[in-house]
Amino acid sequence: MSFGIYKPGQGYWVRTMSAVFAGVLFLVGAAWAWDQAGSAPIPPRAYDFSITVQAGTVPEQTLITLERMSVDGGFESFGSAMTETYAAVTPTTGKLLIKGMEFQSEDSSYAEITRIRSDSPSGTFIATVSGRAPVPIIPKLYLQAGVAGAVILIGAIVVFWFAGSSRRTVDFLVATDGEMKKVNWSTKKEIIGSTQVVIVAAVLISLILFLIDLGFSNFFRFIHVLES
Repeated sequence: MSFGIYKPGQGYWVRTMSAVFAGVLFLVGAAWAWDQAGSAPIPPRAYDFSITVQAGTVPEQTLITLERMSVDGGFESFGSAMTETYAAVTPTTGKLLIKGMEFQSEDSSYAEITRIRSDSPSGTFIATVSGRAPVPIIPKLYLQAGVAGAVILIGAIVVFWFAGSSRRTVDFLVATDGEMKKVNWSTKKEIIGSTQVVIVAAVLISLILFLIDLGFSNFFRFIHVLES
């Protein structure tokens, strides 16, 4: 497949407008792909928790126990995870990044976590969870930009091949341009005159149909087919 310009300068306008039209279609496709990528689910690489420390010091790179509210109002263990990083907001609150969650049952979810704890040789750590959010593998904006950019790149290659490189399509477009030059285009005066004729004819036909409709309606009212 050759990617050079085939027959440069020939069939300029037909090739250019065909490329513009195809480019617009690919841009619309890129906008659609952007929207679709924005609603696509992205697997999380970790989870960001807003916590309030009840006891101990927040451990990093440590195995922790995940707990949820039990039926008796207490807490029960239902999974484990690894802490990654912690960013303190106040002396007792902050953001804790957790990864590698494992639950005891398949129907459990990170949304059930209300408390986390760790019993390590350095001491016991306990914190309550007030907020939780998944952290995607890549930011959604990057995914949208990547998908839309890929569509635009593919579109640019296809348009260039179609209007500039492919011998078959370029020969067709050049031949089309040649046939267009043979067309006897109407002059400005002829177009204005034809437009005026069309407008006058449309007005006359509308007036005639209105009079016919008015005549029939009055006639049917006169013979009491229609109510006045």
